[in-house]
This record gives sequence, structure tokens and C-alpha cells, in this order.
Amino acid sequence: MISRVAESCYWLMRYMERCDTTARLLRVQAGMVLDTVLPDHRRWRPLLVVTGERPAFETAYGKEAMGDGERVQEHLTWSDLDQASIFSSLRAARENARTTRETISLEMWNSLNHFWIWLREDEAREMFATDRLDFYERVSDHCSVFNGILYKTMLHEEPFDFMRLGLHLERAGHTARILDLHHHALHGRTDVPAETLAAAEWISILRTRYAYEPFFKKRKGSLTGPAVAKFLLQEPSFPSSVAYTLTRAQAALDRIRPPRSAIGRRSADLLHKLRTGVVGLNVDRAVETDIHDVLTHIVDATAEVSQTIGEEYFYASLPEPPEPEVVEV
Repeated sequence: MISRVAESCYWLMRYMERCDTTARLLRVQAGMVLDTVLPDHRRWRPLLVVTGERPAFETAYGKEAMGDGERVQEHLTWSDLDQASIFSSLRAARENARTTRETISLEMWNSLNHFWIWLREDEAREMFATDRLDFYERVSDHCSVFNGILYKTMLHEEPFDFMRLGLHLERAGHTARILDLHHHALHGRTDVPAETLAAAEWISILRTRYAYEPFFKKRKGSLTGPAVAKFLLQEPSFPSSVAYTLTRAQAALDRIRPPRSAIGRRSADLLHKLRTGVVGLNVDRAVETDIHDVLTHIVDATAEVSQTIGEEYFYASLPEPPEPEVVEV
């Protein structure tokens, strides 16, 4: 498998996951703003922070615009410059799919292309204007369908492994980012009733990661900050927890890495170290002391793993050929 195709497979699923995450963030936050009285700094600014778009948005529109819900939603949905917007993420995913048409399945291409055509038509714009929450749900549904088609129609071989590697690393980073954004709400004793605003934030964190129902099936009513953090960091059976995604990413990387080869050793070691740290983390102690530092480390370490994968698998240069031996006559 040539590195260009491997890189496109990897980024195809990263961009699809990013598209879904942005849609879900917008969907949940729009509902929270309607249902809860939030301080100004907790309304729309958090979405720009978690997507990494705060500096660019502030430069383009000014600091005051971060409180403008319509401006933030328009930017994170339709901007063709914002790398985290729904439009830009889907365009990048489609371009990576287009350059690997011989690798992905026909059904994957048809699903993604249909999604792209719909997003560019008037119907999507009209739905965004008149039925905002349903628009975000439609975007997430398209992403979920694409994921299902990937599993059902792709050979589970090396291209598939690169796709899953990209998806799981993207998902791990987003879960840690979302938890870090709300780290102030995770503190608190577990034996006292939750304050209304903190409880609303815990619920929004869970809903953003599709974790509301799974959490209560596991926890049976224990809605507390530490319980939410522990579930999203370490729950081994939930597909958006950091531990689960890193475990699946490590399995994909182990299948990709050539046996008994030095290729990929650094990225494999970094990923193993990160996963071990998350699985062994004392979450209750971290919540009471330094949960922000822990989550920042996870985000940074995930980014380092991704960068190292790129260096070892996508951009590695061939070794210099040996100098020809000079034979004196």
C-alpha cells in the first residue's frame, strides 16, 4: 500500500468524524441554550474553543461576535476556510475519498457523494434556516450511515485499518477536548445533589458524545462530575471513551506495523504509553486535583501520536543509497 493512499484513508475518516462531532456539538449546544439560562461565556464561545477555531473566528469577526449564536453556527457549519466546519470537513473527506476511489467501496463513495450533493443544495440551506436542530441531526445521520457502510463493504485489510486508526485517534482527541472544556463542572462531591447548571453541563457532555443513555445504563442514576469523567475516559465498552478509542487505535496500528520491523516503533510506543496512562488513571483523584492538566496531556499526546504516525508512515523518506565503491584500476 503506497503512502499516499494510506494517508488519504487515514484522513478520510478523521474528517468524517470531525464533521459528525461539529454537528453534534452544535446540536447539543443549541438545545442547551434554549433550555438553560447560561452565563454569556458558556453559550457559544466553548464551541469555538473545542474546535480550535477561536483565534481565527476572533480575528475575522471580533471578540464580541463569540457571543453571537447565529454567527458562530453559520461559521462552524458553512465556512469554507474553517477546517472544523461541517462544510470544510465534508469537502476534505470527499476529496480524500475521490483520490482513493480504487480502494474504497462503491457504496462508500455513493453515500459520501450523496451527502456532499445534499449539503450543497438549497434543501440543506433551507433546513438550516428553518429547522436547525433537524439539520444537525441529518448531518450526523449521514455520518453514521457512512460508518456503517464502511464496516459492511470494505475488506478489513490495511486500508480499513488506516481508516479506523484515523477515526479512533480523532474521536479520542475530541472526547478529551470536550471534557477539558467543561473541566470546571466536573469538580464536586459525589454525595450531594448536583447544582442545576453543573448537571446541565454534565448532560450536555454526555449527549455530545452520544453517551447519555449508555451512561445511565451503566451508572444507574449517579449523575456526578467524577462519574461522567470516569465514564468518558475509561469505560471499556463505550465506543467514544478515550480508553476504548485508544485501545482500538492500538489494535489497528499493530495490524499495520510490519512484523519485526523498526518502522512504526515510535508511534506504537507513544500510543501504548498514552493508552496505559488513561486506563490506569485514578479519575476521582484527578477530578479533585488536576483534571485539566490530565486532559490537556491526553489531547497533546494524541496529537503527538498522530504527528509521529505521519512521519513514520506517510512522509518518511527512503534511506540514501550507499556511495558506489570506487575500484582503482
